[in-house]
Amino acid sequence: MIRFATTILTMSCVFLVGCASTESASDSASGDDCFRIRQVNSWDAIDKKHIYLKEGVSDHYLLTMFSSCPGVKFANAIALSNHMGRVCPNDFGRVTYRDAGMTSSCRIDNVERVASKEAAVALVESRTAEDEE
Repeated sequence: MIRFATTILTMSCVFLVGCASTESASDSASGDDCFRIRQVNSWDAIDKKHIYLKEGVSDHYLLTMFSSCPGVKFANAIALSNHMGRVCPNDFGRVTYRDAGMTSSCRIDNVERVASKEAAVALVESRTAEDEE
């Protein structure tokens, strides 16, 4: 009986993984700005509202938070979450971090592919300058 249950569980997992990796036409259109959480290998908080991520060897992303995330700039680690292990623009992903011993969480508002960390910083600075004018 245990072997039967294990077989059913394994088949269910294979089915769910197959379904999760299937992209619809709308997903592939916005897929350029999506990243897989497990493949992120570095990050840096640019300010309270923007986080730079590096995925794999050469993919760079700028995350814009829905609102200010005080303390993220001083966090030692962050956790990214979403229901499918992949974060895309406008899909309600979250960044969680520890701030002064407390766990804080912010919703991701937008994800953008950028050329490098320097490009991400320049983009944030140009938007900040525009907002001040």
